[in-house]
Amino acid sequence: MQFQFSQWKLLLAIISTTLFAFAESAKDSFDKHLTSTFTFDQLWKLEKNFWDSFLYPANLEQTQGDASTIFASDVQGRVDITRTFDGDELNREYIFGLFADPEHVSLVGIPIAYNITQFTANDNIASATTIVTFNATSFGVVIPVTIDTWIDFNADGKIAQYDATFRWFEYLLDFLLEGVATKINATSADQAVAYVSDLLATTICDTHEQYCTGSNQQYTDTANCYDFLTKTVRFGKSYELGRNTLLCREVHEHMVQYRPDVHCSHIGPGGGGYCVDDMDYTQTVLQRYFKHSWIPYGYGTDQNIWLAT
Repeated sequence: MQFQFSQWKLLLAIISTTLFAFAESAKDSFDKHLTSTFTFDQLWKLEKNFWDSFLYPANLEQTQGDASTIFASDVQGRVDITRTFDGDELNREYIFGLFADPEHVSLVGIPIAYNITQFTANDNIASATTIVTFNATSFGVVIPVTIDTWIDFNADGKIAQYDATFRWFEYLLDFLLEGVATKINATSADQAVAYVSDLLATTICDTHEQYCTGSNQQYTDTANCYDFLTKTVRFGKSYELGRNTLLCREVHEHMVQYRPDVHCSHIGPGGGGYCVDDMDYTQTVLQRYFKHSWIPYGYGTDQNIWLAT
């Protein structure tokens, strides 16, 4: 059977179209890979640099100055047990300032060592599991805390966005409360919670008394503050450090000293937009927050429900 000229023309057109589509696809894939910013070794060093800076007393340096050596100015961050944090200054206060005072009452204390147990990296994104050893000075124990992180670095090697998960945090909180129960010879878990509530509320109210004055005042007096924190607001579950709880206010109490005008409202009755019950489970899981896809080389932007746009 012989092909007519028109048939040959059609066949050539099909082949040409197919080859063009293949070439465009290959070029698109190649172009995406050209956006790779860092080598694996560079991403490993950037990851370690972050954790080196996280340890006490290096974290103290990160709370100082006008610009961070770790975070981009418009950094976005999310921590599963709390909530999202925008901007360099807020993230320095939260990530570093929260764990920078061994003498201050704190749930987990100060970070003194770390061990990266899992790590993979591509393009400008690094994913790791890190066991951080904390000296929980308020409870007299040294505890390992497992933290899973996804970090997106910008062209300058600074963190543009991060997503962190405290693995087994419920187990950790129970462990601390059980230790308190043993220490005070408690006969029930409620007694341990009451003891810790008193400790945290007293600390928060002392901080309020010292820093939250004038227009930043949240409570009429210390007694009013203590009653609210121990009788009105709930203690909080392991995932409620970003909701209307005492545990949430414990987190933000550490940051009040840096910017009272910003953080005093977070420890107050209204929660200042951070210690509030504003999202249910589904809203939390499906929150559109991040600017960039967490899949390297630009993949996933068409179906990633966490992207803000």
